[in-house]
Amino acid sequence: MRITNLHSREYTQFTEKIWPGDIGAVVQTGLVQKLATKLILPPTEFFHFFLVADYAPVENDFAILESIPSHGVAVGRLSWYLTDTVAIFRPAADEVARTTLLTPKELGQRAVWQATSYGRYHYDYRICVSITYRTITKCFDNWRHGMGFNANYIDYPLSKDKAVICSKLVDEAYYDLFPVFDRRYEVLPANFLQQYLDGMLDHVCGWTGK
Repeated sequence: MRITNLHSREYTQFTEKIWPGDIGAVVQTGLVQKLATKLILPPTEFFHFFLVADYAPVENDFAILESIPSHGVAVGRLSWYLTDTVAIFRPAADEVARTTLLTPKELGQRAVWQATSYGRYHYDYRICVSITYRTITKCFDNWRHGMGFNANYIDYPLSKDKAVICSKLVDEAYYDLFPVFDRRYEVLPANFLQQYLDGMLDHVCGWTGK
C-alpha cells in the first residue's frame, strides 16, 4: 500500500483511530535487526519505536516524538512512516482502569507532555554497545549449557543512562504513569512485545507499507 494523499479514506481510517500517546512500533529488516530478532527472546521484528503526539487537523497528520541516531530526540510526522510496516499500540484500557484514575486519553496526553522534557537529549550509543556485548556473552553462555544460542529480555538489566534510544524515550514518557515496558529490565523490543502478550497493551491499528 502506498498512500500519497493524507486526506484519502485509506489514511483517514488510521488517523481516526489514533490518539496522542499511542506508541508506534516499526518493523525494520537490516542485519542488526535480523540478528536481534533471531537472538533475543521473545522474537519480534519491531525495532524502532515512536510516540504519537499532537494531531494536525489541517493536514490530517500527527506529530511524533522519537529518538534517532542522527539527532537524538526529534520531532517527526506519522506520515513519514507510511511506507514502513507499522503497528500502533496503547496502554490496555482494562489495565488503565485498574491502575489509574486517568482515562486512556488523559494518560496518553500526559505521556506526550512528559516526553517533551527529553527534547534535548542525545542518542544513547553506549547502551547499544552494552546490549550487543551482553547479547553475545549470554548467547554463548546459554549455548555452552545446552540452552540454545539466544538470550531472553530478562537477561538485560535496566540502564540508567541519561541519553535515550527510541524505546527509552517511549518508556520515559510513561514513567510513573503506566508500564509499557517492564522496568525491571532493559527496554528492548522483546520487552515491549512481552508486555503486549501479557495484556498490558492493546493493538490499535497498523499498516504494511509498500
